[in-house]
Amino acid sequence: MMIKKLIKRAAAAFLAAALCASFTVPAYADFYRQPANKEGVLINEEAQVPSVSELGASQVITNFPISWAYQQNRLNACESFFKAMDVRGISVTVIVLNDWEVSRYNPELLPVAEPAAGASYYGFNTKSSQGLQAIRDAAGIMMTNFGGLVSNWVIGNEINDGQAWNYVGPMDIDTYCSNYATSFRTWYDTIKGFNPSARVFMPFDFRWNCGQVEGYKFGVMDMLPRLNTLLKDTDYGIAWHAYPEVFTDPVFWEDKYVLEKADTYIINMKNLHILTDQMQKPEMLSPAGAVRHLILSEQGFTSVSPERGGECLELQAQCITEAYRIAAANPYVEAFFLNRMKDEEALLQVNYAFGLMDVNGNKKPSFEAYKNAQ
Repeated sequence: MMIKKLIKRAAAAFLAAALCASFTVPAYADFYRQPANKEGVLINEEAQVPSVSELGASQVITNFPISWAYQQNRLNACESFFKAMDVRGISVTVIVLNDWEVSRYNPELLPVAEPAAGASYYGFNTKSSQGLQAIRDAAGIMMTNFGGLVSNWVIGNEINDGQAWNYVGPMDIDTYCSNYATSFRTWYDTIKGFNPSARVFMPFDFRWNCGQVEGYKFGVMDMLPRLNTLLKDTDYGIAWHAYPEVFTDPVFWEDKYVLEKADTYIINMKNLHILTDQMQKPEMLSPAGAVRHLILSEQGFTSVSPERGGECLELQAQCITEAYRIAAANPYVEAFFLNRMKDEEALLQVNYAFGLMDVNGNKKPSFEAYKNAQ
């Protein structure tokens, strides 16, 4: 068993070195595309790029499972995808996700030896020098390929939920934050080494002071001061998910657990200023003394709501318009990304009809509403 593991690790190291060696760092490595507005949307395929331009959005956010870094066909497809946005002047934000499939290519990236029940994605392995080097190697592959095409990098997904989205195993909050801070810094240093102008974000859901499950889930109100202490010397940014408190009800201004107080259970578009008020405090400022970069990297407003009697196309449009108005008016918000351009069949099973188009590509009223939002 040990011999097999050593062979697998050696093969993974060889593959990583080969992929890095086959590319050169772009001449324009110091790259950041300033978006024309805050309007953005999630897409994951090149075919939807023309719709982004038609929408008038100047930003796109997209997912990148880290196993793709070890598959040449995936790298080629992503390079084409990012270049299609580059020629249209669209700013790109990439979410880096540690998927279990990477165990086939570089198992040192994973913090556990076996897949965990309920985990969609994993934290990065910081438990050994081999794990840290694996992070640097993976980041190097991505920066070598895309460093001159991607402006923003989000490291992980909803890291306050360590069961589903950032699994590293049960641990206390201080150990958990230390683990993430180490992985973030490793990504940050590698990204900045390739492209000093890139911005690097740590992502949270909307649970500011609720949803605690000891060992796995923590409120951002408790995590953020700890992470800030560990990462204060970096120019980290915040990627926030400002969904309505009930995903199947788009009317966020009626949310009852979204309160006008500093220890509110949830922070979303109804009380977003509480987050930006927090980020303006002296102890939270960047090394340059500025309020840190903040993007609203994922929020969706469904067009099918049991709470609102079923299909509610016009209501979705109204909610998106109001949410974007709030984001546009807040000077500390740099991007507002809707989830997503087009509905997905699997999400419709739970009434998450977040798309601006239906599954057949027909535009909903929300498409025009978002196009005209100010």
